[in-house]
Amino acid sequence: MEKIFNQLANGVINGPDDLVGIGECLNLLDDLEGQIEPGGPLTEIIERARLIFKGLILEESPDPNADWLEVQKLLGSFDRVHNLGDNGFGHNDSNGAEAEAVSKSQEDGEDYFASMATDSGNDSEPGETESSESEPSEPVVDLESLFEEEAEPEADDMQDPELLKDFIEEAKEHLSSIEMNMLGLETNPGDTEAINAVFRPFHSVKGVAGFLNLQEIHHLSHEVENLLDSARSGKLLITDSVIDLVLAATDILKGLLDELEKGEGGRKQDSPLVANFLEKVKNFNGDPTDGAGIPVRKVGEILVEHGVIENETIPDIARKGESEGRKFGEAAIDEGVASTREVSKALREQRHSIENAASVRIDTRKLDNLVDMVGELVIAQSIVLQNEDILKIKDQKLQKDCVQLNRITAEIQRISMSMRMVPIKNTFQKMIRLVRDLSKKSGKEVSLEMKGEETEIDRNMVEEIYEPLVHMIRNSVDHGIEIPQERVAAGKEPTGTIIISAEQKGGNIVIDIEDDGRGLDVQRIREKAIDRGIISSSEQPDEKAIFDMIFHPGFSTKDKVTEVSGRGVGMDVVKKCVERLRGKIEISSQFGKGSAFHMKLPLTMAIIDGMIIQIGAERYIVPTIALKEALKLSREAYFTVQGKGELVKVRDTLMPLIRLHDYFDEEPKHRNPWDALLLVVTEGHNSYCLLADEIVGRQEVVIKSLGGMFRQLPGISGGAILGDGKIALIIDVKGIISLYEESSR
Repeated sequence: MEKIFNQLANGVINGPDDLVGIGECLNLLDDLEGQIEPGGPLTEIIERARLIFKGLILEESPDPNADWLEVQKLLGSFDRVHNLGDNGFGHNDSNGAEAEAVSKSQEDGEDYFASMATDSGNDSEPGETESSESEPSEPVVDLESLFEEEAEPEADDMQDPELLKDFIEEAKEHLSSIEMNMLGLETNPGDTEAINAVFRPFHSVKGVAGFLNLQEIHHLSHEVENLLDSARSGKLLITDSVIDLVLAATDILKGLLDELEKGEGGRKQDSPLVANFLEKVKNFNGDPTDGAGIPVRKVGEILVEHGVIENETIPDIARKGESEGRKFGEAAIDEGVASTREVSKALREQRHSIENAASVRIDTRKLDNLVDMVGELVIAQSIVLQNEDILKIKDQKLQKDCVQLNRITAEIQRISMSMRMVPIKNTFQKMIRLVRDLSKKSGKEVSLEMKGEETEIDRNMVEEIYEPLVHMIRNSVDHGIEIPQERVAAGKEPTGTIIISAEQKGGNIVIDIEDDGRGLDVQRIREKAIDRGIISSSEQPDEKAIFDMIFHPGFSTKDKVTEVSGRGVGMDVVKKCVERLRGKIEISSQFGKGSAFHMKLPLTMAIIDGMIIQIGAERYIVPTIALKEALKLSREAYFTVQGKGELVKVRDTLMPLIRLHDYFDEEPKHRNPWDALLLVVTEGHNSYCLLADEIVGRQEVVIKSLGGMFRQLPGISGGAILGDGKIALIIDVKGIISLYEESSR
């Protein structure tokens, strides 16, 4: 029997869904029932536990988690009962043990089963009491007193070190799994499998934490599990606020696990941090939606926008309305803060937003095909309108119709391109966790500020810019931000600040990452560049050129390799990624004050803003993002230098001259540089001049792949169909400069 008591005392450790464990406990209860005296106090305990187990198995329990906690108490009490008598109320010595249990029950007062008797019905009239002359009733065990000590044990007294260690390791793995799946939900909120993959780890953490009596972890996991259960059942829409809430919970849980690992955890009462967060989760109702799961604007928010009420008054009005069972608008009217007309107008606006918010999911391949076909439509329209026969027609109605057609196609192109655009907010928010983790590893205090999160970018570029952003954030935290003591000594706040911002400028998106750290040390970078053979000791490049040296592969000013950086791998990756996206990156810095990295990227990968140039009989397109300036050269500014080739002088700076016609095997109209046109471009810390005959114009063109056979054509990145139907090749400036450098060696 002792073995049965020990097994029951261990209880069900995997929660209300552990049907196997429940089945084993039911079998143990049957075995125990056959070894005790019928009708004794243990009979009631067994029956109550059996009733709860059956409710869990048949899924008839209204609150499985509450029932599971109760049955944990019941099962844990068997060990307490066993200690009251040698045979645990068995046949041999039940009277003495019963007497002791009854005595303890009378001392402690409240009868645990009183509420059960009330629930199951009572034939006595209200106020009627048992007569002292009535037949003696079966002694009743006060279970509250039996496991009073177990209810709130000291953490150090009940937690096995090995078991606790295993729990911490497994819980950390669960939290990592949760974070990964939450990031997946950001891109696909309706993924039920991902929701389940987040729900299950919380459920497991909650179950084991309850068994180990880790109250804070158990309470927190339980509330978040309830939140996710609403999402699983479709009652709650996964939105950014839900994702933020779950990720915040994982951060708190990580902190609690760290405390346990250091031997500081196991509090009986929830800490203020946990208590406040639990209140936030309990009061979280999600973003209200209509029947189709579409987010709906709240009446209170609309009233604030209209200037009717203040944002600070919303919680009080909402709380008063909830307590009286009224809607927000009704409560606002009754409180006299809004008129019936104003609330009615807000409700109409809310209804209008619902009607206009209907959306459908579209396969991204279909969307890409649509964009491609719209691009073809724009090209076809240009070909038709520039046809010589059409241009000869002087009919005013035709000209008017052509203008209308041009306006419509331009609008269709704009709309189709906007369908590919997504806010950069999700990408920026991932940096919050990165900064938090990096600051902990480096022992620094760092805060992250975000601006322009609503700026939209082509969805195909979202994943592409993530890696460059990660590397630059890591660089800012490890190289830029100083430790708190160093910052205070320099007259700064102990907490460093990193600002990441985005804005749209013309056809480009500009992303800036700024920090208020130590800045770039020009002299230190120059010395490292000389040591690595990037420049010679006699060279004196300007500050901008020195800054650009940190993009050189393997370059690092750190002498010590850390977990975060120091291996020289990172900024070269950033530059390669940015260039692959046809963008450019620049650096500005002030030593002791901070640094700023400026990324300029095209809004979309499908369209490029290009300068159409003429080389001989052919036209080529140079991406405007690669151009610094275009100019005419005087004869005196042209030089030839032994071992250096052709050079041109632009504002006291000598630049190599690259004749594009030599690379494309074209016969130019002008061979003399002073007769032709020069396009100034920058690569690394050097500037170059590209020689062309003339500039034809500037326009946005739809990029076309050249196919597998010509994909790796040196100096060419693609093609585009011009308005007259002819094809123009897009020049890869970096590729052309690489060819020039190779030929000059």
